[in-house]
Amino acid sequence: MKPRDAELILRAARLYYEKGKSQDEIALAVGTSRSNVSRMLSDAKRLGFVQIRIVAPIVRHDSLSAQLKKLLGVHEVQVIGTDRSETTLTTVGRAAAAVLSRALKPNNTVAISWGRGVEATVVEMQSDALPGLKVTQLMGGLSAIATSLSAEELGRTLAQNLRAQFIPLLSPAVVSSAKTRDILIKESSIATGLELSRNANVALVGIGSNGSASSKEVLRHFHLSGARHKEIEKIYAGDISARFFDEMGQSVSSQMDERVVGLTLEEISRIPHVIGVAAGTEKASGVLGAGRAGIVRTLVTDVACANEVLRLTAVAKDINRR
Repeated sequence: MKPRDAELILRAARLYYEKGKSQDEIALAVGTSRSNVSRMLSDAKRLGFVQIRIVAPIVRHDSLSAQLKKLLGVHEVQVIGTDRSETTLTTVGRAAAAVLSRALKPNNTVAISWGRGVEATVVEMQSDALPGLKVTQLMGGLSAIATSLSAEELGRTLAQNLRAQFIPLLSPAVVSSAKTRDILIKESSIATGLELSRNANVALVGIGSNGSASSKEVLRHFHLSGARHKEIEKIYAGDISARFFDEMGQSVSSQMDERVVGLTLEEISRIPHVIGVAAGTEKASGVLGAGRAGIVRTLVTDVACANEVLRLTAVAKDINRR
């Protein structure tokens, strides 16, 4: 195809899809027939100049949201229904992206963790450029997970989508000892990154849970002894940014926490707007602990997870009555 032909097709496509001109108006503007304009618009789609995406409306379950908000004491809860044309995580990600978009202001800093919920949110993010916007990480990297799910890669992608500056935290998330952690956090670039995260305006976090594959993978990074590993598995409810907590949201191990390069749960909870993302029944115990601890300000989840959280609390109440 000649460059001039491509330019004409692109011009016709812009007039039709961006300016809302009719095919007759375009034909008059570019000096051709209406039938030629129709063919050019078809060519624009075939050549990838125009990409059409059908987006189903987000269905929010207000009753479930209100129940979870009251139960967990979270400022805002959005329980999202799933359209058959999308995966649950895609729908939840779109809803979380809308929350994040509304929260962003010029000169803000956004700090993120990792995981599929964060990924689902990041890929949906599109926004007009905001002056002074920065993106950074709440934690270092996890070597054994897919690169696409890492805090560094997701942070880089989010910054690109928002046309923001990305400041990475170039460190492992979990190190061999507290001594190693102490040495690393004194390094200028790491110390600067952690301080930027502490002063973030918004945080986007995935919520792990006992039994979920992601949480098991993070736990393996600590290389605990067999007995200690089993002990932690029995008592933890969930995790955020490699910080493991029980059903009341309290840390399960200070020794493990001392080996993490990243913000503590308390530091994360002090960020003005923390958006937590979780989907699926397997995430319920983590959501329950995170909510009780007051870590998240806005929770975005799906119907299955919300119902399982309510079931778990009902079971706990029944046991306490006996």
